[in-house]
Amino acid sequence: MTAKSAHDVEQASERSSGHGGRPGLNWLLALLTIPGAAAVVGYAYLQVLGTAACTPAACAGIGPSETVFGLITYGTPVVAVAAVVLSFVTAKRRNGWIVPAVAWAVIAVAAITLLVTF
Repeated sequence: MTAKSAHDVEQASERSSGHGGRPGLNWLLALLTIPGAAAVVGYAYLQVLGTAACTPAACAGIGPSETVFGLITYGTPVVAVAAVVLSFVTAKRRNGWIVPAVAWAVIAVAAITLLVTF
């Protein structure tokens, strides 16, 4: 068997076993969740600082509940780190893009929640 045909057989084997995705794209998406999560947390704190001069009567009901705010500020970075850690296992797989896509979906939900409630 020549070197080229052995390489072709290896690639066909990777495709049939579920390996051989695009690890570069998966890693890019996973690593970009970190600045994405940082932007959401920064936006959350900026919105809270923007309500510092409000009186309780004037600003009643602005922002999410304390529980949701805590989940956004502490959970979003955890989701980003989990996406990077899980990408060590899933980045080379065909459906490895699902891990960073789910992380981005969670980050987007957190950002939309902040946009709607403030």
